[in-house]
Amino acid sequence: MFKQIVEKAQTEGVKAIYLYNWTEPLVHQKIGEFIEVINAAGMGSGISTNLNLAKNMEKALLAEPGYFRISLSGFYQETYKKGHVGGDIEVVKQNMIALHEIKQRLGLRTRTDVYYHRYLDNIEEEALMREFSERLGFNFTTGYTVMMPLEKTLAIIDRDPSVTDTDYETLKRLALPPYDDIVNVAQQHHQQDCLLKDDWLVIDCNGNTILCCTIFNQNEYQVGKYLDMPVAELMQRKNTQKNCVDMCSRCAKKGMHVYSMFPNQGVLERHAVSRIIDFENLASMGLPVDSEMLGRAGEVSAENFDEAQYLQLNEDVRRAVSTGELKNGYQHYVLYGRLEGRLGAGVFSVI
Repeated sequence: MFKQIVEKAQTEGVKAIYLYNWTEPLVHQKIGEFIEVINAAGMGSGISTNLNLAKNMEKALLAEPGYFRISLSGFYQETYKKGHVGGDIEVVKQNMIALHEIKQRLGLRTRTDVYYHRYLDNIEEEALMREFSERLGFNFTTGYTVMMPLEKTLAIIDRDPSVTDTDYETLKRLALPPYDDIVNVAQQHHQQDCLLKDDWLVIDCNGNTILCCTIFNQNEYQVGKYLDMPVAELMQRKNTQKNCVDMCSRCAKKGMHVYSMFPNQGVLERHAVSRIIDFENLASMGLPVDSEMLGRAGEVSAENFDEAQYLQLNEDVRRAVSTGELKNGYQHYVLYGRLEGRLGAGVFSVI
């Protein structure tokens, strides 16, 4: 079935197939064979792993995927276990060393990326993991973590009782939680195209096509067997099948199709915090960065935000707005400025 999927994808102009979505690809003993099939068809291939397992790592590397990504969230176990529950960062680091040695021994050139998930409480460990990764010859990238899956994010926005205490603890760790201020920014772009729906096909292990990669309940949002119909029809079903239309409308209305892409939009890195933030110090100044409330306590709301003053006191933001890189000063404040202690936001600013 997998070979048939790849053959069909090749005829339909698919450029790349990535072997991960809500799963761990190294679990599969034939992961190397899957990669070889994709490569033989002339398409790009890649996998993303948390690397707590290594039993099929060499098989995957020998097949030479286009890239091999390691996803992690800390340098020390006390921090790492919060974002990767049940995982062991020391095992991951040992597997990273083993991966490096395999590449050296076999002369493999597969690009290896380490992707560091940023939380409020792991930024101080980022430099340590960067140094460790780069000493092994791996590329190091990072991005602010957002809440997933989509069903969970929408439940938080809607104040649904299904949101658990554990979810709220996770929200406290996020620099970009789906609280009212973030939603307010994302909603400004509700008419923006959804790249995850329009540019990607998600196929489960049974060959079913799914609405998008942010959906966890894949059984409920299937649009058809990939091998049974052309891509054009599958894409059309995403836009016409009632349950998919309802979910997409709900998602776009809240701007969550934009929120899910925040870590990958470039602007985050260009305007990201360039120094280690002393969050406790910000809190002592009246700028707490977490709250059990659905909204950020002690921060300036959209209604009270002083756009003119903020742009006047933050020249780099003013330039970014003038060039269209940012929509307005409020967008910068919500995504970065409140965490950086920027002046001029309004009545709660430190001035």
